[in-house]
Amino acid sequence: MSSDDPFIRYLYSLKQEDTGTLAALRRACGQRLAESRNCQNFASISSRPADFFTATLAAQYSAAQIKAGRHHARYDYRGSIGSAWARFCRERDRDQDPATFYRRRQEALARGQDSARSPAIHERFRTLLDAELEIDGTGELAYRLRGLVRMCAATEVPIDVIQLAHDLRGWRAESRYVQERWARAFYGQPKKIAKDQVAAGNSDMEEVKNEGQTDEDQGEIHAD
Repeated sequence: MSSDDPFIRYLYSLKQEDTGTLAALRRACGQRLAESRNCQNFASISSRPADFFTATLAAQYSAAQIKAGRHHARYDYRGSIGSAWARFCRERDRDQDPATFYRRRQEALARGQDSARSPAIHERFRTLLDAELEIDGTGELAYRLRGLVRMCAATEVPIDVIQLAHDLRGWRAESRYVQERWARAFYGQPKKIAKDQVAAGNSDMEEVKNEGQTDEDQGEIHAD
């Protein structure tokens, strides 16, 4: 995804928005842009419903969190929500860390022991992967993802908002590669997040500038 994309530049500058605009975006999450209040200026940034949905999800973090950059972190796995939700589960309860929970369950089955059922918080993520995102940016995914991001915001778990923009543009792809990426990020072994990868801001733009768009990226842009 190119750094020349106006929407990507907007996401990097989100912390410069006033609290009123952020509050309007927060309230509009899951709504169509045309039906939202005080958000019409967004049409000058992007006409993609998926982009508006991404912006309203990022705005679920408080204005203070956004201005401090605590709403955004780059994760090693390109899964955004998969990585963030795994971190949420891990910080909430070490025994619910998906990277170790399912390994322990497999080991228990191999020993002929009863295995623990998947925690409800894991099932919530599994249901999310099967949710549909309508072409207008609404639908079951909008409802479920809004709740999930709100829980992350309440516990200071950041998301990768740039990767989320990339993912939501490709959510409706027939190959379901985004859903598979989120699943790999959620169930895979987590990697340590470097401190300089947290609170991304304008300093991250150099990395984005050096990233060339892949053929997959080009396909995602036209997926909506």
